[in-house]
Amino acid sequence: MNQHHALAFWHVKHTPTSIFINYYRFADDFKSLLSSLPDPTLYLLALSGEADAQFVWALRLLKNGKGQSALPFWRASAAQQNADKRRKLSALLLKLERWDDLTALSQLHLLPESDAAEQLKLQYSAAPASIDQRFASHEGFLLSFAQQQAQSHCQFNVLMMTDHRQGLAQLNIFKTRYQIEPQPRAGSFCFSKPIYLGDSINCQQHPEHAARCDWRPLVNNKVWPTGFDFIVMMTRSGLGNVSGGIMHLNSASHYGLFLHELMHFNGFEDEYVLPTTKQAWLCQQKGFVAPNLFIANGVTPPIGWQQSDSCQTAIKAYKPSENWSIMQYQQIPLSQQYQQLWLKQIANPAEQPIRFGDYFTQLEEKISF
Repeated sequence: MNQHHALAFWHVKHTPTSIFINYYRFADDFKSLLSSLPDPTLYLLALSGEADAQFVWALRLLKNGKGQSALPFWRASAAQQNADKRRKLSALLLKLERWDDLTALSQLHLLPESDAAEQLKLQYSAAPASIDQRFASHEGFLLSFAQQQAQSHCQFNVLMMTDHRQGLAQLNIFKTRYQIEPQPRAGSFCFSKPIYLGDSINCQQHPEHAARCDWRPLVNNKVWPTGFDFIVMMTRSGLGNVSGGIMHLNSASHYGLFLHELMHFNGFEDEYVLPTTKQAWLCQQKGFVAPNLFIANGVTPPIGWQQSDSCQTAIKAYKPSENWSIMQYQQIPLSQQYQQLWLKQIANPAEQPIRFGDYFTQLEEKISF
């Protein structure tokens, strides 16, 4: 920049309103220095309708977390920007999780190939085939069951799955935390990389009901890897539960609930009030119905066991401890007593948990019928 240009730029930085006099005299020089203009000057230039200034002002607003204020400026100017600049825009929109804005950018055919474009697909559960394989590898998730292999040194192998973006992140968080402190001991459970199912599975979305997915279309249409015992499926919403060797959680679930449901895989029962329909049959049983639940139906409970809230019937249930446990309140850490019960349970060769393969076999029979 020569002396006249430098003087003009200095004048603009110190007198914002002079931008209209100087900008168009030295437009090329000013366009390369837009990002260094002070806020009042850049804002005035953006308001004047200068596309490059509008775009730079939008990026500045987004960097300051002002996504709504930035919206009209980038919408008016994005079409005049090259792909690299639009990638910067999409990255900032992704950081602020401005999904509607990213969708609008895509609908305007202005969203270039980028991590933001792939994340947008995940957010709206796009088909797995539409996701870039290199992106998936970099982000640490899989698009196919065929890439899975069970670990022989683990007692139980678990497939981790989800149909949406946040589920992938949460499953990786749970897996990492479990590996730091495996329960009930090292080698009990091995977890796969998260598998993205996208729109290939239909899961109910009612937050107050138990999370559920319709596995029937996948039973015959997927080649399931051998050597896996259980499934952890993370949905957008729904209450955590275990049924048929499948754990359903939502992506807002905390780790304590994950550990609680993991214990259900090995037969542990809830110590809070059970649903009436379950009480109708479970509370009529006799003796041990779970490692942590004893039904005193004409028999004396073990010494030291305390009455549980599980059964609200004339026949009472008992649990190992007078204190609350992780099976009653999932925020409570796993106690040493319950860890020992868990170890004893998985060491017993007579105890065979229900695996997802057993459940899928039943589904196949129903579908065939």
